[in-house]
Amino acid sequence: MSTKLFVGNLSYSITEQELREAFSQNGRTVHSVRIAVDRETQRPRGFAFVEVASDSEAESAIKDWNGNALAGRNVFVEKAQERAPGAPRPARPPRPMGAPGGGGFGGPRPFSGPREGGFRGPMASAEPQREEQRRRQARPDKKSEQKKRSARPEERERGKWRWDGKTDD
Repeated sequence: MSTKLFVGNLSYSITEQELREAFSQNGRTVHSVRIAVDRETQRPRGFAFVEVASDSEAESAIKDWNGNALAGRNVFVEKAQERAPGAPRPARPPRPMGAPGGGGFGGPRPFSGPREGGFRGPMASAEPQREEQRRRQARPDKKSEQKKRSARPEERERGKWRWDGKTDD
């Protein structure tokens, strides 16, 4: 029985032939290699599925390649999880900073720098940010408690001009 492996954080320039050669080292039998491509642009998405002959070969491939460099990038290798056609995808836990797909560094999205409240990865919710905006808009800006006092004796305390009864004619 064959076992399918998920290979992530691949270089976008790697080919199926290079993957086949890499995973067939140490006498492993590779049945198929499929690099995932974007439906619209037909560009590689950075991950692939490699099918090997047995579970023992899958375990040795995981031991050999998980976390090691392949075509200039450290790849992530694990057994692929089967899902029924049309079934919703399971929610993935967020990956830590620096991990493949962890956001910011080396991923498909450019690094935008730290934001208020720390770095928010690509999967972070916008809800806390909206709540912060609501709080800011609800409270008026604090202005100086001390009233501005004019050096001119003609001004009243309320800021209006005082008329002393004299005319300027």
